[in-house]
Amino acid sequence: MPLGRARLSRADKGLIEDWALAPEVGAFALNIQELLGSNRSWTRQDPASEDQVALLEAHARAKLPLEYVALLRFSNGGEGPLALVPLYFQLYSVSDCIELCHGKNIIERFPDFMFFGSNGGLESIAFDLRTGPPWPIVMIDPIAGPESAERIAPDISAFIAAVGRE
Repeated sequence: MPLGRARLSRADKGLIEDWALAPEVGAFALNIQELLGSNRSWTRQDPASEDQVALLEAHARAKLPLEYVALLRFSNGGEGPLALVPLYFQLYSVSDCIELCHGKNIIERFPDFMFFGSNGGLESIAFDLRTGPPWPIVMIDPIAGPESAERIAPDISAFIAAVGRE
C-alpha cells in the first residue's frame, strides 16, 4: 500500500458515501460507530458531551467538520493504529484539544492549522486550513514548524477510514 493512502473496504466506502448524504450529525455518529466497531483496534474513551462539543466549536478557528464532531461524540479522545503515516493516532479529548491547540502561541505559530491529535510522539495531526473545506489532514512536526506539514489524507472522512487499522 502506498504511504499516505488507506485501503478502504467496499463497506467503508459505502459508509463514507453515506456521510455525504446524511442530513444530521446523528447519522455520522452511527457510521462512526460502525466504522470503528469490533473489527478495528481502537481504545475508545467516553463520548464528548454536547456542552464539550459546543465549547470546542467556540474555540475553533473554523467550522468543525461533521465527521470530526461525530468522532468526538463517539470517543472523546482515544488511540490506535493508523493505516497512514505516521502509523499511530491519538485523538485529543475536547479539553486537551482546547488546552494544547487553541492557545495564543499555537495560533500565532500555526495560523493555518487546527490540531486534533498526534502520533503519540513528535508529530501532530491537524486540519490544513490553507485549502478547502474539506480540509486535508496533515502531519506536522511542531518543532520544525509549519513548513514540515505533510499531507496524509485528503479529508477527515478518508482519515477516519484509516483509524484502527494496521
